[in-house]
Amino acid sequence: MLKPIDGLRFFEDIHRYTLNGSLLACSVTGVVGHNMSAKTRAYIDSTKHIWLPRGLAGHKALEQHLLGQPVDPDETYQPWIDSLLAHGIWKDAETLAVEYRLCDERKSLAGSFDFLIRTGKGAVILGDLKTVETANAANSRKPATEQLGAYAAMLIDHHPQLTIDKCCTVVAGPGITRVITQDPSECISAWLDCWDAYQLLQPDF
Repeated sequence: MLKPIDGLRFFEDIHRYTLNGSLLACSVTGVVGHNMSAKTRAYIDSTKHIWLPRGLAGHKALEQHLLGQPVDPDETYQPWIDSLLAHGIWKDAETLAVEYRLCDERKSLAGSFDFLIRTGKGAVILGDLKTVETANAANSRKPATEQLGAYAAMLIDHHPQLTIDKCCTVVAGPGITRVITQDPSECISAWLDCWDAYQLLQPDF
């Protein structure tokens, strides 16, 4: 398991990170979503009561599974959880990190990725879990390319001895789990473009 980064803390109630007691300016999710339309943001906010508990249940179940702990039963989201945990990506995998916090002090940036595993065949996979409402949504969900690129770039900074072979977005729907695989360099390139676009919108003072 990767050792936590010294001095990095996350405050869930305000969704902010601190490093050695100093508040960091931005998060990966905030940067990635900086150009979201007002209409899309309003829709996300209005449906939070639907996607938030579903996402929390899925992430909790995956974390327990990867840590070798009993998975808490959840009748409401069992079709999501059963499909997610039955997927072959986890078979014979070694868990290197779950819900792991990362930061880039130069950018005053932090974020948390969902999992880092070494598969039974030896490939190191950095991954992000997305839960969706329907099977159709699972089939159409786009990968978390920029997010994964941010995490990959920060992992390289903090753990240069680690080689990431694949970035995967795991999309869990009711009775269906889809894994979208990308090259880490592709994700990092997309993240750097996203960061540059975000920086252009920031004030100079």
